[in-house]
Amino acid sequence: MTDLHIRLKQRDCRTALLNQQTTLHPILQRVFSARDIQSFDEVEYSLKSLIPPQLITNLQQAAECIVRHLQNESRVLVFGDYDADGATSTALCVRALTSMGHKNCDFLLPDRFTDGYGVSAGVAEKIVALKPDLVITVDSGIASFKGLQLLQQANIDVIVTDHHLAADELPAATVIVNPNAFQQSEGKNLAGVGVAFYLMLEVRRVLRELRWFDVRPEPNLAECLDLVAIGTVADLVPLDYNNRILVNEGLKRLRAGACSVGIKKLIEISGRSRFSLTSQDIGFSLAPRLNAAGRLDNMTVGVQTLLCEDETSAAQLVNELETMNLYRREIQAQMTDQAVAMLPDVKQDRHRHGFVLYQQDWHEGVVGIIASKVKDITYRPVISFACADDGQLKGSGRSIAGIHLRDMLDLVDKAAPGIIVRFGGHAMAAGLTIKESELAHFTECFETVLQQHVDPLCFKNIAMSDGQIEASEITLELAKICRDAGPWGQKFPLPTFDGEFKVLDQRVLGNKHLKFVLTPKGAHKPVDAIKFFADDQQLKTNYQTLNIYYELNVNEFRGEQSLQLLIRNIF
Repeated sequence: MTDLHIRLKQRDCRTALLNQQTTLHPILQRVFSARDIQSFDEVEYSLKSLIPPQLITNLQQAAECIVRHLQNESRVLVFGDYDADGATSTALCVRALTSMGHKNCDFLLPDRFTDGYGVSAGVAEKIVALKPDLVITVDSGIASFKGLQLLQQANIDVIVTDHHLAADELPAATVIVNPNAFQQSEGKNLAGVGVAFYLMLEVRRVLRELRWFDVRPEPNLAECLDLVAIGTVADLVPLDYNNRILVNEGLKRLRAGACSVGIKKLIEISGRSRFSLTSQDIGFSLAPRLNAAGRLDNMTVGVQTLLCEDETSAAQLVNELETMNLYRREIQAQMTDQAVAMLPDVKQDRHRHGFVLYQQDWHEGVVGIIASKVKDITYRPVISFACADDGQLKGSGRSIAGIHLRDMLDLVDKAAPGIIVRFGGHAMAAGLTIKESELAHFTECFETVLQQHVDPLCFKNIAMSDGQIEASEITLELAKICRDAGPWGQKFPLPTFDGEFKVLDQRVLGNKHLKFVLTPKGAHKPVDAIKFFADDQQLKTNYQTLNIYYELNVNEFRGEQSLQLLIRNIF
């Protein structure tokens, strides 16, 4: 485990206006100020404040193309991806187009193991055989050069909607809607499902102008925001103001039960309370169950769950997801142990800038989770590989703040052309394929690129704290205030504090978690605390006092609520 350094979040003096304008709890004022919130308007989440659709490049052209196909009653195929963002994007387009009166809409998802990511040549052949008139890609397509060319040759219109970073050249398509492919476009932090939502809004606007809804009901597309919230949180895109609006409105619908029966059953089987559902519940409970389908089998069952309105079918689908998720956990635990055993002592090997891991029997669908786990342990970028059937290795990488992983892979590709078969992704996560024979060469090149382009200061594991709070403020009431002031997430983190506590009691749960009873410094009232997935050293230590980095959590058990400190780190 790397050393953790606690640093107080800087507060902008300009945010004094926030304190003057509102009656927010003083701690919440401090938290918002540390996130550069300048006024109360920035935490008032109204749909009217969303980025106007006209500021997203090519959105109108794409909508007009779709409308022409709706008018012609064309066969429309939505092509998605095998993660939660891709599944929610797919379900959203199907739900929206159906609600706008189109009866000939279907979807297709790639199989991670046989098709790979995006519109590959093999996938394109499957699509051509289905004979659609229009293909709408969601959360994918921007790197699918060969597949899209085949669709173009088959005279199929293709609208690419994506949010992944684009290469210097763009693929052949009728229209491309990707805020990250056009410098002038707004909406660069949208997830794939956010881009799809904006496109459906624009389709509805064009249909309104054509008086389409004079003879059929006009849908309320806010009914799709449950899907937008799930996909946005699951894909770990930055929760800027626009995304916070989308997630906040989606959470409202989820809490009210204004979602499909399948989603209600998914919440139920996750053990979360629908009435107080948070973005953290989506990220840690709903998304893993949904993603399990794409990791171990086929995401079709995930999309079916999101769309399902039948009680019996929904129960069967979520039980299938739950079974896959439990199996995923077993595989993940075994692979994590194997990956950690491969690591040198990071404290003794600080010159290493990154880690590349591979074991022949690793599961391709789980290597991304392993990369994330090892990244957390080493605080270095990590790429984990699994063996594919064609003599190639498929890898998934995770990075840390300050190291743009896709850019690093691009530099490897430029320094050693041909070593990477294909790659794509974001700053913090990326996927790639290499030849098995090139593993050692890739490992060497990846390390060299990191050493040449990364400031070693990036490897200093700094946790940004909202500071210490008084013992009298460590209350269930403040925990609820912090929870309800969200949504919290990527680049807009949940309030996290640090402080010293006296240990009254400690015990180990399940050989991996630490449960404490603590008292804050200068207080007598005890408070429960838990450290999930403590390391071996922590499990063996008999603590008298604790310096911790923690969140205030509302713990719900058998209908009762209590305060619990979620310990993120012990330092």
